[in-house]
Amino acid sequence: MSVFGNKRLTKKLSTWSALLVAAPLVLAGCGSSSEDEGVVTFRFANSPTALSLVRIADELGYWDNAGVRPEYVGPATAVPAVQLLDQGAIDIATGMFNNDIDGKVKGFKFTAIASSMLDLPDMPHMAYFTRAGSDITKENLKAIEGKTIGLSGSNSCTDLVIKRYLQNNGVDLNKVNFLELKNELIAPAIERGEVDLGVFHPPLVGVLQSQPDKFTQAFTSFEDWGPLGGQAPYVASNAWLQKYPQAAREFVGIIAKTANWANAHPKESAEIAGKTTGYPVEQTTNWHYAPNALLDKASLQLWWDLVEAVGEPLPGSENLKPEDVATNAFNPYAKSADLLESQDQNTAIVTEEQNDGIFKTPLVDIEGLEK
Repeated sequence: MSVFGNKRLTKKLSTWSALLVAAPLVLAGCGSSSEDEGVVTFRFANSPTALSLVRIADELGYWDNAGVRPEYVGPATAVPAVQLLDQGAIDIATGMFNNDIDGKVKGFKFTAIASSMLDLPDMPHMAYFTRAGSDITKENLKAIEGKTIGLSGSNSCTDLVIKRYLQNNGVDLNKVNFLELKNELIAPAIERGEVDLGVFHPPLVGVLQSQPDKFTQAFTSFEDWGPLGGQAPYVASNAWLQKYPQAAREFVGIIAKTANWANAHPKESAEIAGKTTGYPVEQTTNWHYAPNALLDKASLQLWWDLVEAVGEPLPGSENLKPEDVATNAFNPYAKSADLLESQDQNTAIVTEEQNDGIFKTPLVDIEGLEK
């Protein structure tokens, strides 16, 4: 039976959807981070059906004896995560970098402190599926003209990447209908013939791959942005970073440790992805992550080009650069606060800390730093 025809799962997802809608009301009433017996908590904007290194680290027990620990709160939906960070409603979140650029233009006070996923041919950030037997293929992209693409959010990775890829391959975007749907509703819409091509992230990529009689993977995000793509860095409010800099350093270290573990154990990490998102563990897939959680300029800079090509850049965004938003200052595996030029400089797993504290950065004013 298709997972999308499973009534119990559908009911569960419907409940989650209701929670997502109500989430901003819950977030608005959250208090500030607190310390409990020396443990610093951080309120993390968490979606029940989204992958997260924070939740994978939880399953691995990495937070159990740490001096920093997550407190899961509802995800940012109606209000952007970077705005909630600025308002003090949450402490840490993750999301696509174009939202971070927009947030900086608007003057929100937050900083990107750790990297996230990258693209591999066999572990893409996104995959694009059609109904089995469709004439829409990588070799026949013009077939999408006059038809409908289902995606989970406008001005997001699900929207921008597919548009640029199609545009670069001669498709007239004005002849394509882009329909915004919740993630869990896109596959059923494909089955019913209401959507002709859907945009999916892990873990749903693996779920659809496990049903070749119903769905065909036409191509992936790797076709557009190659190995650089997918960066949705972990961002923290500057207020939290100023108050708990050592906790922030430990957070980044745990994210790095988790990313390295997930890359070395793709099967096990995919099973955890299924467990934490509610999908069948034998069907799910996970992302590939930037080693050591180190941030680089190239995989962040590509977002300016992407938004300029097919998005709606905010006036003033052209004056920003990656180092105005992100830093490696809190990463124990960094040799300086500077961003790497690219992930080509970050191919080896670092097991020993490369510094003994926090580097100075113009992005966050922390008293007492000498480096």
